[in-house]
Amino acid sequence: MTTVASRNRIHAIGPHVAQRIAAGTADPSTDRSNQIADALPRARNQTRRSLEDTARVRALAPGELAFRQGDPIPLTLMLHGHAALRRTTADGRELVLGIASRGWLFGFSSIAGSLAGVDLVAATPAEVAVWPGDEVRSLVVNDPGLALDVIDGMANYLVHLSDRMDGFIHQDARRRVLRVLVQHEDLFFGEAQVLSRVQLPGLVGTSREMTRRVVRELEREGVIARVGKRGLRLVSPDRLHQAMGLSSSEAS
Repeated sequence: MTTVASRNRIHAIGPHVAQRIAAGTADPSTDRSNQIADALPRARNQTRRSLEDTARVRALAPGELAFRQGDPIPLTLMLHGHAALRRTTADGRELVLGIASRGWLFGFSSIAGSLAGVDLVAATPAEVAVWPGDEVRSLVVNDPGLALDVIDGMANYLVHLSDRMDGFIHQDARRRVLRVLVQHEDLFFGEAQVLSRVQLPGLVGTSREMTRRVVRELEREGVIARVGKRGLRLVSPDRLHQAMGLSSSEAS
C-alpha cells in the first residue's frame, strides 16, 4: 500500500493506482478494474469482476450531484477528479464532511439499505462508478473477504467522521480555518486549484462572515492572500504551519 500525503491529510491508495500516478498515465481499459482491486484487496477475483461488469459509470461536471442527501445511497468509487461530501443541517447550513478523490470507495451503508446522509457534489470534472446496495449485499453474503473490506471501510469512515465532528465542536473559528487549509493544502494552493474560498465556510463549519474575518486576519499576518473573487494564494507555508502549531495541539 502506498500513500499520497498532504501534511495532515493522508489518503491510502493501492499499488495499481500508485504505479500509474508515478508513470503519469492511466489505461482507460484497465483503470476501473485496477481501482476496484485496490479498494477491495480481500475480495475474491470473481467478486471484483462482477463489480466491474455491473458498474454504472457517470461523468460529472463541477457542481453536479452524484447522489442527493435523503436518497438511497449507492456504493461509490471515485474514478477521477474530486467531489465534496456535503451535508445540509436542519437549520439550512451546509457542512462539507470531506473531499473525495481518486480511488476513494464509500457508501458502504448502502448494503443495509440506508439513505444518504450527504450530497456528493463534484468539485472538479469527475467520474464515478456506482452500484446499488442490494446488488453489493448479495455479493457480501458469498464473499467473506468482501465483508471484511466493507467492515474496514465503514470503520475508517466512522473514525474520519468522529475527527470532523470533534473539530466542529471543540475548535474556534481560527483553528478550524487553519486546520482545513493545512489538511487540504494541495487542493487550495496547488498548481491546479481544486478548492476556493467558496468552499471554505462549509469545510470549516462556520458562517461565511466569520470565515472571511479569519481569512482577512491571516492575510494581515502574511500567511495567505486573496486572489480575485474566489482564489487563495499561500504566501508563506512556514507561517501557515507555525500558526497551526501555535493554535492547535493537533498540528502534528
